[in-house]
This record gives sequence, structure tokens and C-alpha cells, in this order.
Amino acid sequence: MYDFLIYDFDGTISDTYPVFTRALLELLSRLGKQTDYNTAYSQLKVSVGHALKFYGLSDHEKEYHSIWKEMALAEQKAFPEAHEILRYAKSRGKKNYLYTHTGRIVYDLLCKMGISDCFDFILESTTYKFPRKPAPDALNFIIKTCGIDRSHALMIGDRDIDIEAARAAGIDGCLFDPDGYYLDCKAEHYIKSLLDLKAIIGE
Repeated sequence: MYDFLIYDFDGTISDTYPVFTRALLELLSRLGKQTDYNTAYSQLKVSVGHALKFYGLSDHEKEYHSIWKEMALAEQKAFPEAHEILRYAKSRGKKNYLYTHTGRIVYDLLCKMGISDCFDFILESTTYKFPRKPAPDALNFIIKTCGIDRSHALMIGDRDIDIEAARAAGIDGCLFDPDGYYLDCKAEHYIKSLLDLKAIIGE
């Protein structure tokens, strides 16, 4: 049974990657370049930095994030199942935590999505300066600050780095991978829908 649930945001709680992709396509268009949607999406699934480097746009990171933020506040939504699983967990006495590389804009997005009240603690990258995943530093900080029992903690994320960070922090990991991008990732649990967490976290 898991009582302490630590969620990634982009691609786990938030259906972010379609917006990431549209922002990248817009940036490419402004620079007189183009690519297909699926290729851009798959590069972004590795990381934004990886995708920008892939397209030779590392020097345009600020412009990319400016485009994305404008789109995100207008378009970005939570996965439909996110509302249900977060409230289900709270109703069972579980604690929900959020760990994201996204900055303070995450608070605006959570309010817009109607789930800002679902989290007991939020660690974002503007206020808290930690090495990026898969380094375990941020997870260890959450665990220590919130008095989390590692043996009853679960990290839920959509990328291999979420699972690697969990392993390095000594907690279990659950890979949310509906599109099968990380078939070789070694996690304690695998889910295609966030609602599959109900059977994993227990009553």
C-alpha cells in the first residue's frame, strides 16, 4: 500500500506534450523551418532541451518558453483522469505531492485545471533550486520536509528519468506511459491510465 504519492506534472497530471509540440512548431515556423508533428513530439518526450538541440535551436530556449507559456495558459489541460485519481487518493487519506521542473506558472495552470487544492506540497523549479531528474535531491527534500515514509511512497511519472530519480531516492516508481515510449524502463509499476493507480495505491 502507498500512502504518499509524488506526481510529475508535465505528461503525467497535465497533458502538456501536445502544447509543447505546437510551441516548437510555431518557433520553427517563425525561423523559417519546419518538421512534422510526430517527430517533434517524440523529441520533446526526451526533454525540451533535447528537442531544441535536435533542431539546432538551443539559443532560442527563452523564445520557445515564451511561446509555450502563452499557449499553456490558453490551452493546456489536465488529463481527464487526473481529477478523479487525485480526489480518490485524498478521499482515502493519501497525501498527494507534485514535483516538477516547470516553474511557478504551474500554480496558475493548476488553478485553471481546478486541481490546485489536491496537493499537500508542490516543488517547482523557480522556488526550489535542485539538480534536475534523475538526480534524487528534490525527491529527498520532499521526503524529509514532509515526513514521508519511503517504504510507503510512490513516484508517478511519464518518463524514465522519473523512475530513475525514484530509484535513486529509495522509493518505488510507477511509469505512466500510455503511448509506449519507454518499454524498456524498469519500474515497479506500469500504467496506461491514471485510474490504474487505484489498484496500486490500495485503500
